[in-house]
Amino acid sequence: MKKTIIITLSLLMLVFFSAGVQAETQPKGLQMNMHIMMKLMNHALNHALEGANLQMLGYMGMANEQLDKDTIRHGATMLKEGRQGIMDVLEGAPMKQIYKEGKYNKESMDDMHKLGEQMLKVIDQAEKMHKGIK
Repeated sequence: MKKTIIITLSLLMLVFFSAGVQAETQPKGLQMNMHIMMKLMNHALNHALEGANLQMLGYMGMANEQLDKDTIRHGATMLKEGRQGIMDVLEGAPMKQIYKEGKYNKESMDDMHKLGEQMLKVIDQAEKMHKGIK
């Protein structure tokens, strides 16, 4: 898992730096679209990991039984929403429109998709942590 996190963070830095290098050659709208998509993916990953944290707290059983159950359930929802948020960026209408227009930097776009794949792997690992706990 540590290796996956390191790869994810490295790819994130690469995407940010490569997007900055291309800033002068890409149309202004595309720059903002890429920036917002990266922000949404980052937010989705954080949302999912906060959900995993809530699940862990619930499984620790430190509050009353109903609060623990609610915390676990809400954490699971956050994990699903985080995963879906990343998928929405990678496969959604804005991404399809960027590809259709064809004015993107291929390397930056490839890096963004690699980053998204690594983020999904991190979420997979977070979900697996709680599979055996009940």
